[in-house]
Amino acid sequence: MRKIILSLTILTATVKLFAQLPNTDIWLLDIKSTKDSVILKNPVNITNRTGYDNQPAFSPDAKYILYTSIREDKQADIYKYDLTTKLISQFTKTPTSEYSPTFMPDGKNISVVMVEADTVTQRLWKFPLRGGAPVLIMKDIDSIGYHCWITKDSLALVMITKTPTLEVANVKTQKHKVLLNNVGRCITSVSQTLFYVQKQDSTKNYLSNYMKNVKEREKNYYSLPNEDFAILLSFQPIYITGVKSKIIASYPFKNADKVVLDLANKGIKNITRIAISSDGTKMAIVAESK
Repeated sequence: MRKIILSLTILTATVKLFAQLPNTDIWLLDIKSTKDSVILKNPVNITNRTGYDNQPAFSPDAKYILYTSIREDKQADIYKYDLTTKLISQFTKTPTSEYSPTFMPDGKNISVVMVEADTVTQRLWKFPLRGGAPVLIMKDIDSIGYHCWITKDSLALVMITKTPTLEVANVKTQKHKVLLNNVGRCITSVSQTLFYVQKQDSTKNYLSNYMKNVKEREKNYYSLPNEDFAILLSFQPIYITGVKSKIIASYPFKNADKVVLDLANKGIKNITRIAISSDGTKMAIVAESK
């Protein structure tokens, strides 16, 4: 079993860390993109409570958001925010803790990183979208921090080792291999291409990609302002990051970064996670407030 490093950077917590987790909220914004710009409007705090609300994921139909929330019972469960009704409901209620809700390619389940009953084991489980008991996805792969699906059978894993390691795994064969070390926690895939951040030091985050079909990875693709990013598929791919209270759009095709919105007037001091809806009209950010 890999040794799990319990830290605020990882943010995949056991019960020992609940008191240390930051007070975070999820904000929702409207997106309008043109050939040369990104416009963000109408920021709304959709969780707006004291506590940990994090790791938002839009449903494929862009009708709701799933996210991780820690409430009075000190367990991390998955909650649902309906974009039409603006109502919040609980999606999982278990004696374990669930993090990083991710919609699976089959369209029927979500996968989560579960901190299991021993508060040490962290494996990947799936929950049916229509409700039901969770099912273990890969029984022999432990100490998973973050994950994303590349195809219906393959996925990328950020393993919580002393230096975070990026691995790829095959669900059918249950085999996995290391791609590289010292990576950021944010990983995402577009058209079966995996995007991740290679960290060289505390200030440099190089966006890179891995294409499973050719089994190659591209190094040092573009330097991002932060390790947490999302990809806006506009006229050209635009990479969205947050630095303190500012949301930044990076344009690799122009080799330029631009501040598109500063939320300091909303009391926001630190933006981390970012998610964008499949239709490109909504953005969710995770932010610590003053």
